[in-house]
Amino acid sequence: MTVFTPGMRVECRDAEWLVTRVDAAGSNQHQIVFCTGVDDLNRGHEAAFLTQLDRLKEVDPRKTELVRDETKGYSTARLFLEAQLRQMPLTDPEPHFEDMGAFTPMDYQKEAVYRALQQMRPRLLLADQVGLGKTIEVGMILSELIRRGQGQRILVLAKKSMLTQFQAELWNRFALPLVRMDSDTLSKLQLKIPASKNPFEVYHRIIISIDTLKDIGRYAHFLENTRWDVVVIDEAHNVSGGTNPERHLSYRLARRLSRRTNSMILTTATPHNGKRETFGRLISLLDPSAVPDPKLQEYEAQDIAPFFLMRFKEDVKEEAGSNFSERQVIHLPHTTVQASKAEEDVYQQLAHIRQLVLDKQIDAQAIVSWGMYKSFLSSPEACRSTAEKRLAYLQKSDPDSREIEELEELLRRLEYLNVQQSARFQLLVEQLAAMGWDGSSKSPRLLVFTESRVTQEYLAPALAKHFGQSFSPKQEKQPEQTIAAIHGGMSDNALAAAVEAFGTGNSPVRLMLATDVASEGVNLHHQCHNIIHYDLPWSIITLIQRNGRIDRFGQKYPPIIRYLMVETESGLLEGDSELFSRLVSKVEEINRSTRTGESVLKLYDARKEEETFGDSLVKGDTGLLDRETGEAETGELESTLKAANELAHQDYADFLSRMLGGGEPDEDEAEEAAANTDNSRIRLLDNGQFFEQGYRVLKEQIGGPDWHPLEHTGQQIIFTPPKELAKRLGAPWVDSEMVYGASAMPEEAWPDDQQLFFTDKPERVDLAIKAALAQKGQWSKELLLTEQHPVMQWLAEKLMMLQKRGEAPLIASPFLEPGELLFCFIGQVSSRAGTPLIVDPHAVSFRKGGQFQIRPLKEALDEVNFEQLANTGKTGTLPDHLLKSFLGSAVDQSVTHLKKLKDQRRAQIRPRLDEENARLKHWFERWAERIDAQLANLPPEGRRATQLRQKREEMEKYLEDRRENWEQTHYRATDEATTRLVLVVEGVK
Repeated sequence: MTVFTPGMRVECRDAEWLVTRVDAAGSNQHQIVFCTGVDDLNRGHEAAFLTQLDRLKEVDPRKTELVRDETKGYSTARLFLEAQLRQMPLTDPEPHFEDMGAFTPMDYQKEAVYRALQQMRPRLLLADQVGLGKTIEVGMILSELIRRGQGQRILVLAKKSMLTQFQAELWNRFALPLVRMDSDTLSKLQLKIPASKNPFEVYHRIIISIDTLKDIGRYAHFLENTRWDVVVIDEAHNVSGGTNPERHLSYRLARRLSRRTNSMILTTATPHNGKRETFGRLISLLDPSAVPDPKLQEYEAQDIAPFFLMRFKEDVKEEAGSNFSERQVIHLPHTTVQASKAEEDVYQQLAHIRQLVLDKQIDAQAIVSWGMYKSFLSSPEACRSTAEKRLAYLQKSDPDSREIEELEELLRRLEYLNVQQSARFQLLVEQLAAMGWDGSSKSPRLLVFTESRVTQEYLAPALAKHFGQSFSPKQEKQPEQTIAAIHGGMSDNALAAAVEAFGTGNSPVRLMLATDVASEGVNLHHQCHNIIHYDLPWSIITLIQRNGRIDRFGQKYPPIIRYLMVETESGLLEGDSELFSRLVSKVEEINRSTRTGESVLKLYDARKEEETFGDSLVKGDTGLLDRETGEAETGELESTLKAANELAHQDYADFLSRMLGGGEPDEDEAEEAAANTDNSRIRLLDNGQFFEQGYRVLKEQIGGPDWHPLEHTGQQIIFTPPKELAKRLGAPWVDSEMVYGASAMPEEAWPDDQQLFFTDKPERVDLAIKAALAQKGQWSKELLLTEQHPVMQWLAEKLMMLQKRGEAPLIASPFLEPGELLFCFIGQVSSRAGTPLIVDPHAVSFRKGGQFQIRPLKEALDEVNFEQLANTGKTGTLPDHLLKSFLGSAVDQSVTHLKKLKDQRRAQIRPRLDEENARLKHWFERWAERIDAQLANLPPEGRRATQLRQKREEMEKYLEDRRENWEQTHYRATDEATTRLVLVVEGVK
């Protein structure tokens, strides 16, 4: 059975097609072959064929017609060859970072790519500390997988506050288009496609909120029948399953996706909650054969090391250099104020309630003992709301409770208090004045956090009134106001618009009042380096997350942080400020060390930290932050993770040592290196040359009136896409019932003037991104020309169609001997599942006397001075029948050469395959031993015993399938190699 590979020309349904992608169709070696039409009638049409149903036939390279290139400088031949080279999937086992995107990769980011590619099926948990650039690492991994033909279908799950940021970062930096989908988008899409069509198979690269996805039950069956090349889950601690994973919708969704994707990348700065089981569950999402304990509680560092990577700010600070700025904390005495007399009355009643709790005269529930106190520290309105809800509950459930009269007294004292009269509000206004913030366009951009939604509801209009600004609570108005408020109840689009406006230099937003919906993941540092914590969350984790919004990689100004504090003279509460001050000090202490916030109390959950902190306040326990309060397993887990991280990092250090090792290799080493040389990355033109020359030739040969000439401004190229390309890219101004899912650009990235601005200078794009953030939002107007850009993909496909079915260009060179022939091939050896194992561009040359030579294509083209060849009109003297004869021999030699490479690659891969099979065997022995131990203590016919036996059988089937698919996908090559003739050069005088 022929195995089809990207770049092949095939015949099907009486037409010729260019293979652009191949997916396995089940486990029976059949394939889904995705193609683009190359004949006059089907040119540009996208289709997918199932080899089980359609008869596809490879165009026989021996029957290739040689067509002399009559163009000046052999431009058609050059561009046809370059397009072929750019369609090759890469097979080099080592990552390469050139031409990856508009950024400067750090060594620690390169390590993430290396670690992913070390696995034949990349599965990795990126657990770097807040602010180290995990999104960039994801983009780097995706770029490399795409170049290897392993990243065509991508699904990214993120929090709704992160969707636009993640989408824009991958587009601006890497030219990776993700289409943002929500319930409305899905509904609109289904109006365009047949009812039975899977909406998740229309677009090939999607970003969607995990909350949206888990709640749309009507799409569940579509999701379960969709296969992905890569699934990325951002803030992955949200899918770890909690205490009851089977009832945790996010975990169940992640588990389903894990089984439907080849590669999976999880990112989080908080990889565990202190429980070995929940961390083990995350690792088992990546690979069910990682943790040897069925209960996911017992594992060693070497079990998880292949799948886990974690770095801290101090680990990378020296390398990052100016990408981190030293932060400043305004000393607490400058941000502390004494409570007013009216507030002291409230504090006295809250202290009285605390005393009654300590005396066990009223219930010691958290809301009573410290909940209302905490809400009053935020605002009188927040405290009133909490107390009223508690009072209503008691009046209904326990009307004789002593607590009722205390709550009524509390509410009486709160009656005439409001946020504008509070000492905390007055302190905020003073701090704003000290910063020079007055609501004008010259005011510094400022992020203000409050935990309380109620406080936010009253604080925003109070600030607006004080500074003479208008304010509307409507979601759609937030990007248009000087003071914007964001919270978790906002829609995806409204939240994204407000965040984008805050990060845009010329937007009217000067102050963002945020609840903790903005404390995870969101980049807010582009236009802001000031944070004010209006109220203090009683959690180290939350404070570190909040500060990480502006104190992160790429911050150009020293972050300035203010913690607002209100002190009381009320006896029982007077000592609380000591613990509040200690909390702030601990956060700053952590910032100066390699520890994370989770490693202090070892509770690994912000809510648990808050509860523990509150209980300590009630008890007067000021030593809380100087001791660990977590369970014993927490420390053991941290030790395991640290050891796993060191194991994996040492592997990367060994790799760098090999790559940078000095000294000349001996003869055997040199021979081995030559045998393992991968030629799949050769290029003859840089991206700018390919784009300009390629478009010019296409415009001359097949262009119409809508093919506008390219415009240049310095190092910038201005490009107006022809209608056919605009339609393919999903341009919003082109009416089309057809959805081009593989190439659609994000709708938000389209400029109003319908023009695309390109450059091949990464530093220009970096400046353009900064300009966009200063002027119009997150979407850069100028884009980097990378190979994976959809426009470049379109260009390569169109150029490959310059030659008709079964044709290859023939050119002449005076640098070859007269009568000498050079046949240029791109050969490929694939696994039986269609995965490229070897892609090798090479040349077969014939000289007089029957001598032939095979060598790398780049070397052969250099010998014929291909870059400088001019079309002088001279032609060789060999008749056509001899050319045909030599062509057949050249194809035979090419196939023989590829078979030798196949044997060499098999020998290279075999140790990795044996190592993986040995790991699986060792893992199953340990896993099954635990299952059998449980079975030995259970009645054979009992329900639990039946479940365990079924679990064992399922795992045995999984391992059998894993071994088979692993070898089919990564090792067992097809019997025959495929080779394509892409150019013939004949020698002339």
